Amino acid sequence: MTRLLTGLLLLLCLQLAACTQEPDAVIRFGLASAPANLDPRYATDATSARINRLLYRRLVDFDEQVRPVPALADWQQLTPLHYRFRLRPQRARFHDGTTLTAADVAATYRSILAPDSTSPHATTLRLITRIEVIDDTTLDFHIARPDPLFPGYLVIGILPAAGIAAGMPFHRQPLGSGPFRFLDWPEPGRLRLQRLGDGRQFEFLHIGDPTVRALKLLRGEVDLLQNDLPAELLTYL
Repeated sequence: MTRLLTGLLLLLCLQLAACTQEPDAVIRFGLASAPANLDPRYATDATSARINRLLYRRLVDFDEQVRPVPALADWQQLTPLHYRFRLRPQRARFHDGTTLTAADVAATYRSILAPDSTSPHATTLRLITRIEVIDDTTLDFHIARPDPLFPGYLVIGILPAAGIAAGMPFHRQPLGSGPFRFLDWPEPGRLRLQRLGDGRQFEFLHIGDPTVRALKLLRGEVDLLQNDLPAELLTYL
C-alpha cells in the first residue's frame, strides 16, 4: 500500500510540476477541517480554537508546564472567594482601534453566564457569582466556592462590550485584540487574516483529503500544514 501511494504521489507531482505557483506575499495554511465558529464564547472545535487564539487575547494563558500565567491581566487572590484582576500597563486595543477595558472583560463573561446563554463554557464558569468592574483597568470576580484552579478558567478571548450589546455576529465577523485581525471569509473553507506585526496576509484553506494537502504543499499551493497526516505521507514528505 505504501509503495502504491508513493508511486501515485510521484506521478501526480510530475504531472503538476509545470503548473507550480509562483510565490507571492500571502502565506497559505492547509487545514484538515474548516473553523466552525470564530466567537470564542461558543467555539468547540479544535480548528476554531486555534484560529481564535490568533484573533483574540485572553486574561490568562498557560506556560509550558500548563500552569496559568498572566496574559492581558495580573491577578491577586484577596480571599478564597474573591479574585482581583488588573489589566497590564500596555493596554490592548481591539482591531477597530478602541481600547480594551475591564468593562469588555466583564461583558464577555457576563454574556457567557447569562440565563439564555448557549455557551459550552457556561458550566465551568457557573461558580462565578458576581463580576464587579472597579475602574477601566480593574475588575473583581467573586466565586461560590474555593477553587485554586479558578484563574485557569478565564481563558476565553475578550470581545468588545459594545459589540456584544449590539448583537454583532462575531462567529462570522470576529473583532478581537490578538496578533492577527480578520480580513474576510470570501467563501466556505477560505479564511483570510492579517498579521499586525508586519501586515503579512494569511489564508487558511480547508483541504480535507490528506493526500491532496500534501500535493498542494509540494506544488506550492500551500505553504504550511499541521497534523492530520497519515504516517506514509509523513515518511514520503
